Amino acid sequence: MNNEALNELLKKGDEHSFALIFETLYQPLVAYLMQYVGKAADAEDIAQNTFIKLWEKKDQLDLDTSVKSYIYSAAYNLFIDTYRKKKKQETYLDQLKNETLISLSEEPEDSLEHKLLLISKAVDSLPPRCREIFIMHKKQGYSHKEIAKQLHISTKTIEAQLRIAYTRLREELKNKPDLYLTLIFGKRLNSI
Repeated sequence: MNNEALNELLKKGDEHSFALIFETLYQPLVAYLMQYVGKAADAEDIAQNTFIKLWEKKDQLDLDTSVKSYIYSAAYNLFIDTYRKKKKQETYLDQLKNETLISLSEEPEDSLEHKLLLISKAVDSLPPRCREIFIMHKKQGYSHKEIAKQLHISTKTIEAQLRIAYTRLREELKNKPDLYLTLIFGKRLNSI
């Protein structure tokens, strides 16, 4: 379908016309976005959100360009916004992680031992299977796939058990957020 036909469909503004635009441009837009994002799911999310915005603004748009150019430009801008938000979150989490690690390294040895004992008690309070999976992941460094293979269960079960572990540990350590952050950010917790 050429650009003029797509523009005419957008001017009609009905659902059928919009569906034709979507069918024509969606897959090429996802392919275009794949060069910027690493995952197909992320490209699909951005493409879908772009079409949602197009639908919401269809009555106010007076395009000097083609629908295709507009949609690609809008998708790219949405990617940039998403990327900036993600970077901002990562920067904040890295800063929080560094502050936690610095505060832990500056503590007296007996205080650190006390905190590790509290972490160990919190982990021991988890249900047996949940504790086993948490330790395999955080202490032994196994990936979700490796744990699933060793325990003969699905990765979805691993994810669910880790979610339960983090929820319970957050509750157990709610008055000690620095300990909870240590559990989350510690790559491998050999002391537990």
